[in-house]
Amino acid sequence: MSEAFVYHRQAPDFTGATLYPLNRLKECLPALYENAVKKYKGREWLINVTIPPLDCLWNDVLHFSLMHPSVIYKSLVETGFNDSNRELLWFEIPLEDTLTQPSTIYLNTRPWQDEKILGNSDFELPTAAHVRALSGMPGINLQYYRDCAAKGERPLLWKRAPHLLLKGELDVTNYRVFDWREIV
Repeated sequence: MSEAFVYHRQAPDFTGATLYPLNRLKECLPALYENAVKKYKGREWLINVTIPPLDCLWNDVLHFSLMHPSVIYKSLVETGFNDSNRELLWFEIPLEDTLTQPSTIYLNTRPWQDEKILGNSDFELPTAAHVRALSGMPGINLQYYRDCAAKGERPLLWKRAPHLLLKGELDVTNYRVFDWREIV
């Protein structure tokens, strides 16, 4: 069986060799935090959501896509977004390297707008088999892309897709960085 990977987008202003959760970034690199926190505009309440299995806040964890970024890229293009000239760099991280720290899979299967509290049933333990099973583009995320295209809005890349949450920091020195337009 092939190795399972998770993916983290490299911010354009990324410096150093460590990924920091947003709340830690606020302490150690406040200028980068100010730029990074902008992604929560209109969703500020999310910053205070608790992740029960990790006993921490939403912004105390790193967020990783289970989908290969080329799947995201292809789906955006297919739903009407012209991203052919948009370079986005991603880290490819072996799942086993994330499992050395507290982590969980956020299933992301219910509407956020209705309930702003997460329960234990919203999460599952990460295993290689489970990550591989959840690594495709969910129909609900694809529909979200279509809805955004119809409204002329730029979508969040994995708003309605499962993702791995890791409590803590991660040194990314030895991980492959690639452009999402690289088709697998």
